[in-house]
Order: sequence, then C-alpha cells, then structure tokens
Amino acid sequence: MDKSISQNPVEVLTGQLPRYFRPVIEFQEILKAHGYGLSGICDVMTRLQENFYLSTCDEETVAYYENLFGLRVRLGDTLDFRKERLLQKFNTVVPFSIGFLKAKLGMLYGTDGYTLDVDSVESILRIKVTSDRYGAIDLLYDLLWDVVPAHMKIIANQETVNTVPGFFNVAGGISSAFEQTIYEYTVTDIEGKAHTSGGMSGTVIKKI
Repeated sequence: MDKSISQNPVEVLTGQLPRYFRPVIEFQEILKAHGYGLSGICDVMTRLQENFYLSTCDEETVAYYENLFGLRVRLGDTLDFRKERLLQKFNTVVPFSIGFLKAKLGMLYGTDGYTLDVDSVESILRIKVTSDRYGAIDLLYDLLWDVVPAHMKIIANQETVNTVPGFFNVAGGISSAFEQTIYEYTVTDIEGKAHTSGGMSGTVIKKI
C-alpha cells in the first residue's frame, strides 16, 4: 500500500478528483468522509502486516502465540522479552548438538555473556551466564528444556558483576596537642614555740 495514502488520504483523493469539482463544498465533505474510512482501512492493513512478524506484532498476537506454546507471563515481563522467548521457541530445532547450543547461547547473551563446559564422559553440561539482561536465566532454562536430551545433567547459574560509579571523599585534619604535668611542692611555715628543759641527778652508794 502506498504510504502517502495512509499518511494523508484526503489529499490523495483530492488529487485524483477533477479540478472542476475540487472547489465544490459537497465534494470536499465527501472526500473527508471517504478519507476517514480509508485511513481506518490503512491502519487495519498496517496492523495486519505488522502481525505477520513476531518482531513487530502487537501484544494481542504475542498472547495468542504464548497460549499455543503454553507459556505463562510473569509480572515484570516486557513485551520485548516475551517476543524474544517466542522467537526462541520457533527457532528450536533438533537433533541436539553442542555447536547448536553454543550458537543459541551466543544469540541470547553474546559471545562474552556465558561460559560452557561439557563433560562428555559424565554427560554433564555446566553453564554460567554472566549477562545481566532481563530474564536471562529464564530464557536459558526455556532453551535447555527444549533441546537438551533427557539423559544429560545440567548445572546452570547466573553470575553478574555490576559496577556502580560513585565518589568517596575523605577529609582529615592535623592538629597538635601539648600535654604537661606540673607537680606542686608546697612548704608551709607554721609559727610556734618549743621549750625544752632537763635535769641531772646522781646516786652514790657506799658500803661501810
């Protein structure tokens, strides 16, 4: 559909009308009515075209596909996250391979957003997601439950490091203190008088 029609249908219809009829008020009002109807048709056609693709569809269409896949919407799930989850469901293919799993993890988190360790002897997959995107661990398990064989053990977790910029200011002051201990020795003179007296006596015993 021509974009000019959807943007301003009245002008397009007026341009198609013979010049002789354009100044007539009745024709102008008729074109306004037809333009309003044509604008509604253009909106419906645009919405229909957008709903052909998950990346541009509306919430009603997303809810329809979620119902088909049995997906539950949790509080806080954005429309973009719900679309990403549906695209993951549509893109799931079998048989399972480590290369396919790495490709899917790279699409979800980027090449630096995860680590994968495979123990082929014990049939263990160890996955650590380092991406901080919303719903990262939910997307991971939705993928693993769909593609990983039942005999494989999965050990998966999410570990993110967030750096919050900020400033820490420290101030200090330098001061000096002088401590002196003063001892006081006081001598007090008290007036007074002292009288001393003594005597001497002697005894002689003679035997006759």
